[in-house]
Amino acid sequence: MQTLALPVLLLSLLVYGCTAEKAPAPDSGITVTACDTAVITSAYILTAVSDKCTSRGCHKGTGSTASTDFTTYSGIKGYITSNEALWKSRVTGADADMPPGSSKLSQGMKDSIDCWISHGMPE
Repeated sequence: MQTLALPVLLLSLLVYGCTAEKAPAPDSGITVTACDTAVITSAYILTAVSDKCTSRGCHKGTGSTASTDFTTYSGIKGYITSNEALWKSRVTGADADMPPGSSKLSQGMKDSIDCWISHGMPE
């Protein structure tokens, strides 16, 4: 008789759950965004930056772009750490002008980079 109690209890909960009015989600005052839980790796960022920023000979840490070596994780992180406002303005901001021409970053990529930065640029 006792083995019947658990299935009856579970069935009762299921029926009640399906017929009860759905309660509104609690309002904690905190807005959760995808960045809050996103795991963005340095490898992903390095691949994207390499594709857009070093593939045409730019930002390889040589010549006129010697101070902007985006070919390595440490190069990207070092530059952003020293120039975060400039990076955001020129690369991920609304009026970003880098990379130039048709190589513009998608909004999703800009958001991913900003998220990665806000998480401390984890390796």
